[in-house]
Amino acid sequence: MSHARVAMESGHQKSGANAAADVNDKVTALFPQQGDEAVDSALELFNRMSRQITDSYRTLESRVNQLSGELSHETLQRQQELEEKEQLADRLSTLLKALPAGVVVLDQQGVVSQCNPTAIALLGEPLDGERWVDVIRRCFSPRSDDGHEVSLKDGRRVSIEIRTMENQPGQLILLTDLTETRQLQSQLAHAQRLSAMGRMVASLAHQIRTPLSAAILYGGHLSQPDLDEELRQRCASRLMSRLTHLEQQVRDMLIFARGETRLAEELSAGKLVASLSAAVEGLKPASGIDVTLDSRVDDQCRLMCNRDALVGACMNLVNNSLEAGATDVQVQLASSAEGMEIRVLDNGPGFSKEQSGRITEAFYTTKSHGTGLGLAVVQAVVKAHNGRFSIFSPEQGGAVATLQLPTLADRA
Repeated sequence: MSHARVAMESGHQKSGANAAADVNDKVTALFPQQGDEAVDSALELFNRMSRQITDSYRTLESRVNQLSGELSHETLQRQQELEEKEQLADRLSTLLKALPAGVVVLDQQGVVSQCNPTAIALLGEPLDGERWVDVIRRCFSPRSDDGHEVSLKDGRRVSIEIRTMENQPGQLILLTDLTETRQLQSQLAHAQRLSAMGRMVASLAHQIRTPLSAAILYGGHLSQPDLDEELRQRCASRLMSRLTHLEQQVRDMLIFARGETRLAEELSAGKLVASLSAAVEGLKPASGIDVTLDSRVDDQCRLMCNRDALVGACMNLVNNSLEAGATDVQVQLASSAEGMEIRVLDNGPGFSKEQSGRITEAFYTTKSHGTGLGLAVVQAVVKAHNGRFSIFSPEQGGAVATLQLPTLADRA
């Protein structure tokens, strides 16, 4: 065996020597005229290039390892972000289902793409995938007294808030059921009015008794057949004045007790001015007292109103001015792009800053014979007309009361 191994090793050595000789021969063949120096130079170049390739490979391998690590980190981070977004989506979905308000999401074609159970309870099924215009036809039934709310066909009242989506087409609709809230508010207001009426009865009984006694007295004089004609006219005038005062107090009480004023008439500004002018002319103030009406309204502009309540509110202001001792009362009407404005100005004594804070409270009065309902009724009537009421006393005296009313063009 040892001889065989020696023979094999000898053969391998011969083979290696032969291979080296072959490489040397091939290199010599490549550089036949350069000799050993050229071979050494070529081998050195080969070794240098080999080292460069090895270094480049190591650099590449290091970069690959670095990129692999970064990719793994990014993948892990993206996976964590995805899990967080899924958790957030789950929380939002749970929150959406638990919201007491209805939420409807519309796509860019106006089709319901998402909704919560409250929206389905309000609007019924099917809802998801239904066009919003079809939902409106199927569920909504607007009424004249809706205001900023909308009535459903089942009688419920909802408020609607519409917002556009920030980073995508479509809209978000929020529906809030205000039916129970409005019922509770109505019950509370009714209870407050009943409580206030209890306080009003004692005052009203006294206020009615005085002019009623005077009216009975004047009526008794008129029943005398031999009464002087001049005295008869004076008694008749005072009788009508007391009866008118009684009618005003009863009307104020009814408006306050009812608590609401229905706007059942679409009226032109010209007709309102005519009704108010007739009421002013019917006052017949005493000598030396002027009540004038100046109208600068566009007769064609229209408003939804309760004519009797609105004219009565304006006359309350006029009567307040006269009872306060004013000798010049002006009723001014004007229209503009903002709507219609009615102002009542007088040259009376006015009122203090302390009084201005309570002047519109029910039953608050500075007069010994007043019920304190006049300005409270005016404010209630203006509020029912979706308008604004203000009153102030200028430094030079007197009072300025302003009623700002929206016209139909403003509400459109």
